[in-house]
Order: sequence, then structure tokens, then C-alpha cells
Amino acid sequence: MRNKTPHSGVYSNMNRLLLVLACSIAALAQQPSPQDPVDAAIQTFWRMDSAHFQEAAAAREQARALLQRVPATSPRFAGWAQQVAQLYQNAGLNAQARAVLEDGLARTAPLGESDPSPIAMLNALAGLWQQDGSLLKAVGYLEQAAAAQAAAPVTAPAPRASQGAAMYAGRVYAGNFIGGGYSGNAIQAYIRLADLYRALASFYEQLGKFADAAAIYRNLADQANDPQAKASALQMLAGVAARQQHFSDAVAAMDEAIATVQPTETPLSFGPSWWMQQTRAIYLRDAGLLDQADQAYRQLLQQSHGGPQETQSLSAYAGYLAQTKRGVQAQGLLQDYLADNPSLDPPQRSNILYSLANVARQSGDNSGADRYQQAAQALQPPPQPPAGEMRIAGILQEAQNAASQHRLSDAYRLAGDAIDAAPSAADGQQIEWMAPQIANLLAAQRESAKADQLFQRLLAVAQTWKVHSAQPLLTVTQNYVRFLESQPERLSEVPAAIEQYRQVLIEANGPGSGTLAEPLRMSLEFARVHSQWAHAAELARALLTLQESLSGNTSDPYLGDLQTVARMYQAAGDSARALPLFRKAITLADLLATPNNDWRGVQTRMDAAFALAAAGQFDEAETLAEEAVALQRTMRNPGPPVEQQLEQIRQMKRAAAARSASRVQG
Repeated sequence: MRNKTPHSGVYSNMNRLLLVLACSIAALAQQPSPQDPVDAAIQTFWRMDSAHFQEAAAAREQARALLQRVPATSPRFAGWAQQVAQLYQNAGLNAQARAVLEDGLARTAPLGESDPSPIAMLNALAGLWQQDGSLLKAVGYLEQAAAAQAAAPVTAPAPRASQGAAMYAGRVYAGNFIGGGYSGNAIQAYIRLADLYRALASFYEQLGKFADAAAIYRNLADQANDPQAKASALQMLAGVAARQQHFSDAVAAMDEAIATVQPTETPLSFGPSWWMQQTRAIYLRDAGLLDQADQAYRQLLQQSHGGPQETQSLSAYAGYLAQTKRGVQAQGLLQDYLADNPSLDPPQRSNILYSLANVARQSGDNSGADRYQQAAQALQPPPQPPAGEMRIAGILQEAQNAASQHRLSDAYRLAGDAIDAAPSAADGQQIEWMAPQIANLLAAQRESAKADQLFQRLLAVAQTWKVHSAQPLLTVTQNYVRFLESQPERLSEVPAAIEQYRQVLIEANGPGSGTLAEPLRMSLEFARVHSQWAHAAELARALLTLQESLSGNTSDPYLGDLQTVARMYQAAGDSARALPLFRKAITLADLLATPNNDWRGVQTRMDAAFALAAAGQFDEAETLAEEAVALQRTMRNPGPPVEQQLEQIRQMKRAAAARSASRVQG
């Protein structure tokens, strides 16, 4: 071992210098790192309320300008681009939100399509187009993202996002957001791909492509090595089967999912399999296998006895009993639980009372339901508004009360005061929906001039807010159309008001936006009500053409507009055009049928039946009406009975036969 020797002066000084540097570095490490300017601008925007709309708009523009200076190769570029896009989306400025992402996509394209950044842009653009109602564009972007992710190599983990970025990332595109940092292991790569495919399968369902959606989920389940990922895909597969009313397939998929995760859980852990068993019980109920469903719910209740999930199990079981016509038993179960557990904390007691309210309402006991609901609400702590902020909700409520009590001058004055104060009030956005209500109350009591003045003041304020958010102006211009439609003497102004609404939509969402279907529907309805049949036919063609370009001709949105157009032709007495559309609507309703919308199969058949009866085609009309009655008897939530409508068609048939016989005899 070498002997220690004294250091020379030079080395001693060097060591002292190194020690000082080490201490300095340690001190710097203990200080918080400076916040990135992009994060700072984004956070400034989110902290602003409606009273500081100009400052918020300036912060948003600053964030966008700063993003332009960030290199596309930065590991945080994709996350920042999505967050900046969200600032515009939050303000209803969807065209600008898409522009941010499209610019980001163009800037990251040289990195290669399998790089995480362009994949993130494609994914986020799909989310924006979905919100817009443009399903085909959304699917196109998502298919590109999924294909690129599938081809992406597994890379090393990227740097983690800062605390500021993480704080706001969760507000961006819930369910579809890919943040600024990407972990690079195989499991995370699989999860990202699975998320994309799940979203794609959801789109396929909306487009009526159930088999394609089911195939995606089955493939994900078969390829997954992680039990949680496999079970998640199987749950999605079960959901597709259930929405097609293939409940035995749904139960089988849930059984497979439960068997996948149960071996990884500790006993009585109330892990994912416990929640899956609740979903399985629902599918058993929907399949009509009530004995098995009873057993499943009782088993869940027994498993959770004395645990944190007991009230959840109890409420689910009681709801199931009420849905299966055993409301008295359900109420007794919940009442006994409250009596046996007097020391329940307020949140748990409140949850049981809300469950009692729901059960009572399902059983037709509305007064009892109201009592339970009031008791539950009494246990909730009252909200405490921040001190020192100007608020106008109280003024608007006073104005509404005054209008209801026929104190019209007071209502007008108070509503005007609230509109004037809105730009500096913390809750100024409330004028968007409350002020139009007050104006309509004034108009209904022959104060149309005052009502219109309120709308004009409201439109002026909404215009000043446009720099921050387009949403108030969109809401007010739409409500103004409805206001004019309710004033017979001002109907000639309605088309111009609809056009104004359309222009505001274009400015906010772009000329190719799916939201432009709404002003077309408004114009079509106006033309129908006023018997402008040639113009209505022109608008009908435009509406169906637009919707087909947005979501195809086998989607839910297309079916809704198809029914609207068919009814318009029927009202015009044009059965030659109406009947093919009504028949097509039946085919689409059957294709898109799920337990939540199976009433449409009944409705479309009855619509077609009455159109056929009006055209004198009674045999086919009666056949379709009988199909509607038979279909309704198989539904879990059948709605109002349609037997009376079938009888009405039969009466029309008998009356027509009697008229025909009378003419022959004459």
C-alpha cells in the first residue's frame, strides 16, 4: 500500500477549487430549475378567467409564437404542440387548433413517420376532427397514426416532461393524448399502439363497421403479453358484442378477461376483476339470464361485505333489482342498510340516499325519490365561492325571477346590468345561456323590443370576447336565430341570421367543418315550416351530400339527417322521394342497432309505415307496423307502446277500403 504524501500547493488549491465547485453545484441542484417560457405561457392562459380574456388571448399567442422557435427534434415539441392546440380548442377556435397541429406535423415529418412526434400529431388531429363531426377525416388520421406506431422501433426512454407540462397535459384530448415524453420499452410501445387501435375501433363502430371493430379488439387481446392489456382489449370486445345485443358473446369475452387477471390479484383486493364482474352481471341481465345475474350480484355483495366497495355493490344490486321490476325489494335492501349502519360517514350515506332516489323514481314513486334526493343533497357541503370576485349569477337569477313575476322593466334592467358587468366578472360566461332565456321570457310577454335590445347588447359583448373565445358568439348567434323564429313579424330576418351563424362557424372551425351541417338543418327546417319546397329539396340534397362526405352513408349522423330529409319530403307530399329514404333508414337503423338506440328500429319502421299508408300502400304499411310492435316487445327499455299506431294504420286501411267500396257501389 502506498504511503500518503503531502500535496503540493498547486494540488491543494486545485482540491479546494474542486470542493468549492462541488458545493456550488450542489447548491444549484437544490434550487428549482427555471420554468420553460412555453410552459409559463401555457400556465398563464389556464390561470385566466373570463374577466381577463385579453390577457389570456395574449398568453395563448405568446405560447404559439414560442412554439415556433422550439426545434422539432426537441423531445417536448409534440407535447407542447398539443397543449398549445388545446388552448385554441378550449376557446372554440378549432380551425386554429388544427393549424397548430398541422404545422407541427409538417415540421416533424422529416423525422420519419414512425417517430413518436408525428404520430402524436396525427393522433391529436384525429381527436379534433372527431369533435368536429368529420368522422372520415378522423379515421384517416388515426389509421395513419396506428400504422406508423405499429412500424415504430422500440427506442430509449425520452426525457420526462417538466412538472408544469405534466400539470396541464391531462387536459389535452382525454383518452387520446400522447404527452411530451415517450418511454421506450416494449410494453409502453404496445400500450400506445393499443390506445390508437382502440380509438380506431371506436370510429369503426360509429361508421357501422362493427366486425372491423371487433377484429381489432380480438387481435389486440391475442397479441398482448401483459394480463391487464389483454383484459382491457377483451372488455372492449365484450362492449362491441353487447352493443350489437350479442350478449352471450359479451359474457364469454368478460369471462375470458376475468380469468386473465384474477391469477395476478391478491384475494379480496377489489382489483380489476371485481369491477369486470359487475359488467358481466349487467350483460347477464341484458341477456335475460336473471337467475345467473341474481347470483352474480349476490356474490359481489358477499365479497365486498365490510369492505370499501360495500356501498358500491349494494347500490348496483339495488339498481339491478329496480330494473327487473323488484323496486320494493330494492328500497327495502337500502333502507335496511341505512338502519343497520347508523354511523356511516356523510358521503357514504349520501350515496345510499341517491341510490334510494333512483330506485324510487324507477318504481314510479317520484315524491319519495324527491325526498331521498333532498336528504342526500343536505349532506353535501355547500360550495364556497372565492372571496373578492365579482359575480353576476345572482343578478341574472333576480332578472329571471322578475321576468317570471311579470316585472318586465326590472327584468330588463337587471339583465342589462349583468351583460354590462360580464366582461369583468369571474362568472361572466353565464350570460351566454341565461340572458337569452330572459330575453325569450320578455318576448313571450309582448316585450319584443326590449328582448331584441338585450340580444344586441349580448352580441356586442360576445364580439369583444371573440379574441379570446369564439364559443360565446357561437352560442348567442344560434340563440338569436331561435329568438327570431319565435317572432312571427320577424320571420323574414331568419335566413340572414342563419347565414350569420354559418359565417361565425366558418371563422371558428374552418370552411370544411362538420359543424356547418347545423345551419343547413336550420335552413331546411325553416323552409319546411314555410312550405318552400323547392328550396327545401335543394337544402336536403346539400345536407346529405355534406354528411356523406363527413361520416359516410352508414353512420349514426347520416341516419339522423336521412330521417330529417325523408320527413321533409313526406310533409311536401312527395312520397316518390320520401319512401326510398324511409326504407333506407330502416336498413341503417338495424345495422347500427345497440341496446342504447334499438328504439330507432321501431321508430324508422313506424315512420315508413305511416308514409306508406299516406301513399295508399296499406299492406306494406301494416306489415312494417307489425314488425315495429314485435320489435318493441323484445326491448329492455321499450318506451311508449306503439300498438295504438298500428291500430291507427289499420283504421286508415279500413277507411280507404270503405271509400273504395262506396265508389264502386255508386
